[in-house]
Amino acid sequence: MLFPIQELLYRPQEFYLFETVFKAYIILMFALIAMAIILLINILISTTTKKGRYVQRTIVGTSWLLVLVILFLCINHYQIIDEKGLHMNQFFSLQEDSTSWDEIVKVEQINVQKDGVTKPDKLIFTVKDGSSIEQSLSSKLSKAKTYINYELSKQGMTIENVYSENE
Repeated sequence: MLFPIQELLYRPQEFYLFETVFKAYIILMFALIAMAIILLINILISTTTKKGRYVQRTIVGTSWLLVLVILFLCINHYQIIDEKGLHMNQFFSLQEDSTSWDEIVKVEQINVQKDGVTKPDKLIFTVKDGSSIEQSLSSKLSKAKTYINYELSKQGMTIENVYSENE
Protein backbone atom coordinates (compact mmCIF):
# COMPACT_ATOMS: atom_id res chain seq x y z
CA MET A 1 0.00 0.00 0.00
CA LEU A 2 2.78 2.45 0.90
CA PHE A 3 5.11 2.02 -2.08
CA PRO A 4 2.45 2.49 -4.83
CA ILE A 5 1.26 5.71 -3.19
CA GLN A 6 4.84 7.00 -2.92
CA GLU A 7 5.52 5.99 -6.49
CA LEU A 8 2.51 7.97 -7.69
CA LEU A 9 3.45 11.06 -5.68
CA TYR A 10 7.25 11.21 -5.63
CA ARG A 11 8.85 8.92 -8.23
CA PRO A 12 10.97 10.92 -10.69
CA GLN A 13 11.19 10.04 -14.39
CA GLU A 14 14.82 8.96 -14.22
CA PHE A 15 16.40 7.47 -11.11
CA TYR A 16 18.90 4.85 -10.02
CA LEU A 17 17.13 4.02 -6.77
CA PHE A 18 13.68 4.87 -5.48
CA GLU A 19 13.00 3.14 -2.21
CA THR A 20 10.71 3.35 0.77
CA VAL A 21 12.64 3.43 4.02
CA PHE A 22 11.96 0.26 6.04
CA LYS A 23 11.13 2.31 9.13
CA ALA A 24 8.18 3.81 7.24
CA TYR A 25 6.66 0.34 6.78
CA ILE A 26 6.96 -0.41 10.50
CA ILE A 27 5.45 2.93 11.53
CA LEU A 28 2.66 2.50 8.97
CA MET A 29 1.86 -0.93 10.39
CA PHE A 30 1.58 0.48 13.92
CA ALA A 31 -0.56 3.38 12.69
CA LEU A 32 -2.97 1.01 10.94
CA ILE A 33 -3.18 -1.18 14.05
CA ALA A 34 -3.84 1.92 16.16
CA MET A 35 -6.59 2.94 13.74
CA ALA A 36 -8.24 -0.48 14.11
CA ILE A 37 -7.97 -0.36 17.91
CA ILE A 38 -9.53 3.11 18.00
CA LEU A 39 -12.46 1.90 15.92
CA LEU A 40 -12.87 -1.20 18.10
CA ILE A 41 -12.86 0.84 21.31
CA ASN A 42 -15.34 3.25 19.77
CA ILE A 43 -17.71 0.36 19.00
CA LEU A 44 -17.29 -1.36 22.38
CA ILE A 45 -17.79 1.71 24.57
CA SER A 46 -21.32 2.96 24.60
CA THR A 47 -22.15 6.20 26.30
CA THR A 48 -25.60 7.20 27.45
CA THR A 49 -25.17 10.91 28.06
CA LYS A 50 -24.74 13.66 25.54
CA LYS A 51 -21.54 14.79 27.24
CA GLY A 52 -20.15 11.26 27.14
CA ARG A 53 -20.82 10.97 23.41
CA TYR A 54 -19.17 14.35 22.85
CA VAL A 55 -16.07 13.27 24.79
CA GLN A 56 -15.98 9.94 22.94
CA ARG A 57 -16.26 11.62 19.54
CA THR A 58 -13.58 14.15 20.49
CA ILE A 59 -11.17 11.40 21.58
CA VAL A 60 -11.86 9.32 18.47
CA GLY A 61 -11.60 12.34 16.16
CA THR A 62 -8.33 13.48 17.72
CA SER A 63 -6.93 9.95 17.53
CA TRP A 64 -7.92 9.67 13.88
CA LEU A 65 -6.29 13.01 13.14
CA LEU A 66 -3.08 11.87 14.83
CA VAL A 67 -3.10 8.58 12.90
CA LEU A 68 -3.71 10.42 9.60
CA VAL A 69 -0.76 12.74 10.30
CA ILE A 70 1.43 9.69 10.97
CA LEU A 71 0.20 8.07 7.74
CA PHE A 72 1.09 11.24 5.82
CA LEU A 73 4.58 11.26 7.37
CA CYS A 74 5.04 7.58 6.40
CA ILE A 75 4.06 8.32 2.81
CA ASN A 76 6.48 11.26 2.82
CA HIS A 77 9.44 9.11 4.06
CA TYR A 78 11.53 7.88 1.08
CA GLN A 79 14.96 7.97 -0.57
CA ILE A 80 16.00 8.57 -4.16
CA ILE A 81 19.39 8.26 -5.84
CA ASP A 82 19.66 9.77 -9.31
CA GLU A 83 22.12 11.57 -11.58
CA LYS A 84 21.91 14.68 -9.35
CA GLY A 85 22.76 12.90 -6.09
CA LEU A 86 21.10 11.51 -2.98
CA HIS A 87 17.65 12.74 -1.97
CA MET A 88 16.03 11.71 1.29
CA ASN A 89 12.94 12.80 3.09
CA GLN A 90 13.21 12.00 6.79
CA PHE A 91 10.18 10.92 8.83
CA PHE A 92 9.54 14.21 10.68
CA SER A 93 10.45 16.40 7.73
CA LEU A 94 8.31 17.87 5.00
CA GLN A 95 11.34 18.96 2.99
CA GLU A 96 13.65 16.73 0.98
CA ASP A 97 17.34 16.68 1.97
CA SER A 98 19.50 16.61 -1.15
CA THR A 99 23.20 15.87 -1.39
CA SER A 100 24.75 16.32 -4.83
CA TRP A 101 27.51 14.04 -6.10
CA ASP A 102 30.09 16.84 -5.95
CA GLU A 103 29.42 17.29 -2.20
CA ILE A 104 30.45 13.69 -1.51
CA VAL A 105 34.14 13.20 -0.69
CA LYS A 106 34.25 9.48 0.13
CA VAL A 107 32.05 6.39 -0.17
CA GLU A 108 32.76 3.26 1.84
CA GLN A 109 31.14 -0.14 1.54
CA ILE A 110 31.21 -1.88 4.90
CA ASN A 111 31.67 -5.63 4.49
CA VAL A 112 30.85 -7.76 7.52
CA GLN A 113 32.30 -11.19 8.17
CA LYS A 114 29.76 -13.42 9.86
CA ASP A 115 30.09 -17.19 10.26
CA GLY A 116 33.09 -17.26 7.94
CA VAL A 117 31.28 -15.46 5.11
CA THR A 118 31.97 -11.86 4.12
CA LYS A 119 29.01 -9.95 2.76
CA PRO A 120 28.32 -6.27 1.99
CA ASP A 121 26.31 -4.62 4.77
CA LYS A 122 26.02 -0.89 4.10
CA LEU A 123 27.28 2.12 2.18
CA ILE A 124 28.53 5.20 4.00
CA PHE A 125 28.66 8.47 2.02
CA THR A 126 30.94 11.07 3.62
CA VAL A 127 30.05 14.67 2.76
CA LYS A 128 32.39 17.70 2.55
CA ASP A 129 31.04 19.14 5.82
CA GLY A 130 32.16 15.99 7.67
CA SER A 131 28.72 14.46 8.08
CA SER A 132 27.94 11.02 6.74
CA ILE A 133 24.92 9.31 5.22
CA GLU A 134 24.59 5.64 6.07
CA GLN A 135 22.52 3.36 3.83
CA SER A 136 21.80 -0.29 4.56
CA LEU A 137 22.69 -2.32 1.49
CA SER A 138 19.28 -3.53 0.33
CA SER A 139 18.81 -5.49 -2.88
CA LYS A 140 17.64 -2.32 -4.65
CA LEU A 141 20.69 -0.38 -3.47
CA SER A 142 22.96 -3.27 -4.54
CA LYS A 143 21.48 -3.08 -8.04
CA ALA A 144 22.04 0.70 -8.08
CA LYS A 145 25.75 0.40 -7.11
CA THR A 146 26.77 0.29 -10.78
CA TYR A 147 25.16 3.68 -11.34
CA ILE A 148 26.57 5.04 -8.09
CA ASN A 149 30.05 3.95 -9.24
CA TYR A 150 29.44 5.70 -12.56
CA GLU A 151 28.51 8.97 -10.84
CA LEU A 152 31.47 8.65 -8.44
CA SER A 153 33.85 8.03 -11.36
CA LYS A 154 32.77 11.38 -12.82
CA GLN A 155 34.03 12.92 -9.55
CA GLY A 156 37.23 10.84 -9.61
CA MET A 157 36.18 8.51 -6.78
CA THR A 158 35.32 4.87 -6.27
CA ILE A 159 33.60 2.90 -3.54
CA GLU A 160 36.19 1.83 -0.96
CA ASN A 161 35.78 -1.57 0.68
CA VAL A 162 36.09 -1.65 4.47
CA TYR A 163 36.09 -4.99 6.26
CA SER A 164 34.64 -5.53 9.70
CA GLU A 165 34.68 -8.69 11.84
CA ASN A 166 31.17 -8.57 13.32
CA GLU A 167 28.70 -5.74 13.47
